[in-house]
Amino acid sequence: MSVFMVDINALVEFVKGLGYLGAFLSGFLGSSSLFIAIFPSYVVVPILATQLNPVAVGILAGVGAGLGQYLHYYVGLGGRVILPEKYKQRVEKWREKLGKYGVIIVFVFAATPLTPDDLVWIPLGMMKYPKLKALLAAIAGKILLNLVYAFAGYYGWKFLTKYLNLPF
Repeated sequence: MSVFMVDINALVEFVKGLGYLGAFLSGFLGSSSLFIAIFPSYVVVPILATQLNPVAVGILAGVGAGLGQYLHYYVGLGGRVILPEKYKQRVEKWREKLGKYGVIIVFVFAATPLTPDDLVWIPLGMMKYPKLKALLAAIAGKILLNLVYAFAGYYGWKFLTKYLNLPF
């Protein structure tokens, strides 16, 4: 049990040392990898928010995450090249349908932690959905999500250490 606590303490100290850059990197690296978070913001952001301004941490992590997700757009765009012509026509029909609600879909997927954003971004790239609209919606959704993580860490960490007598 004590070995486990030492590892957590080492992780917490490492993350705290990253500062605001760590918030941006956790968002970017956590979202830019396909289907698996490398440096997940749901772990890093709450820890950073215990030492730094939680609003700034949430915003920086959200911007990083939105930009990280944006890379998947280009995976879809590249996939369009190998798509047979009959499927390209179907994709174009979907683009027309998503014209009205695409921004909302991107925002909702970005703002909820249990939805795989990659499943939205790759098709958006394939259908050449307007990049700026999708990027702004993703950044807004990721900022909202990371602000929740930041405030959960900011207030939750105090609760854990004070009321549960945890050593870290």
